[in-house]
Amino acid sequence: MFEAQIKAWLKAGIMDDLKEEMKTSNDVGTPQGGVISPLLCNIALHGLETELVKQYPRHGVKIVRYADDFIVMCKTLKDIKKAKQIVSDFLATVNLTLSEEKTRIGHTLEPMKENDNRVGFDFLGFHFRQVTTSIHRGVKTTNGQRKLFKQISGPSRDATKNH
Repeated sequence: MFEAQIKAWLKAGIMDDLKEEMKTSNDVGTPQGGVISPLLCNIALHGLETELVKQYPRHGVKIVRYADDFIVMCKTLKDIKKAKQIVSDFLATVNLTLSEEKTRIGHTLEPMKENDNRVGFDFLGFHFRQVTTSIHRGVKTTNGQRKLFKQISGPSRDATKNH
């Protein structure tokens, strides 16, 4: 439906300093950090959540999207690998691929070799992980059940280094 408009956005030139003579041509793509990039990503990813939720039982998968970044969370390694394949298949339908450089499979409590033996994950400049604690210091679920871990979040190493 919007295919012609999206192609026009992608081929539009880039203007610097709002002067016509500073306009540069663009064969395809958007500039890094461009304001149109998150909109195009949301158009491309529309339906991804529905596709994932169809394949899992209730509360089996969670997806968080912000602009052109997203994370998928599952309970088991088998489920997350299945979700990665579902995401790859979905992206292939819109001629996109997952970046192997940026895609990570990790665990919030235990180090994993797939994640360079690191615990947790980085998302939007923050590092999220969990720490095992006693039942009295653990988090509570929405049902009021106490868990044996505490959620820790803070600025990621890259965000701290670049600040």
